Amino acid sequence: MLRRPFHNRARAAVMPPGSVTIRSDTADFIDAVMRGSSDVAVVDPTLAERDRGIPVSLSRAHLGTVLYILLTPEYAQASIDLIRELGVGEIVTYGFNDDPTTFADILRRQARASRGQLLVTALSRRLKTLPPALYGTIAHVSEEGHRIDSVERLARVCGTTRWILSRQFRSAGIASPSEFVTALTLLRNYDVLTDRALTLLDVARAMGLSSERALRHKCAAVSGLSIAEIREPLPIERFVERVVDVLTTKHKHQDDGEPSES
Repeated sequence: MLRRPFHNRARAAVMPPGSVTIRSDTADFIDAVMRGSSDVAVVDPTLAERDRGIPVSLSRAHLGTVLYILLTPEYAQASIDLIRELGVGEIVTYGFNDDPTTFADILRRQARASRGQLLVTALSRRLKTLPPALYGTIAHVSEEGHRIDSVERLARVCGTTRWILSRQFRSAGIASPSEFVTALTLLRNYDVLTDRALTLLDVARAMGLSSERALRHKCAAVSGLSIAEIREPLPIERFVERVVDVLTTKHKHQDDGEPSES
């Protein structure tokens, strides 16, 4: 939801160019947000300040949010108010950090954070049975886009051990933290995972994996799907449903001993 002259700079930051849609009408913007067809919303906060429908739709949709502003007192105050209401948001300033490279990095970071939110939201009923401090940290690192690429790193950030974390996840009805981390990594890179212009080896390397075989194994382990099924492409919401089903069903069939982790 932008005014001119923001449009062209926002378009220049997004690749491919056709993947950005500019909405200048509030009703169209709200409809697009609520349909869940985007990872990130780029918003003029002064427009959001004048129409309550904009922040209400953003808070319900859990999108990554970027506020595109001019360096004026009006924009500064509107940005503070919107970030306070949404609890999230990143600021891009016209003529300062909106060059295509920097802008694209910000959009990518917000997109990955919003995809992480999908998993946390889908598992929220179970995750909320964890100790409050542990749940709060997991939700924060997942939703804010922090790079968590191993159980050891997640355990370290949570201030605990891998063994205790495994036990806590199991008690919450989730198969294991390792599979949670794998699912989170796949989701954050879902645009890469489903880009059929890339080879599987390119996709694997983008995710920090050593081979196509490792990628295929990770996908099957947390979703029960082949890489071909995911790259049809499968809608991300459907992928999340499959992941949640696998992570919670596996838990039901585990033995009384500690779950094995790959």
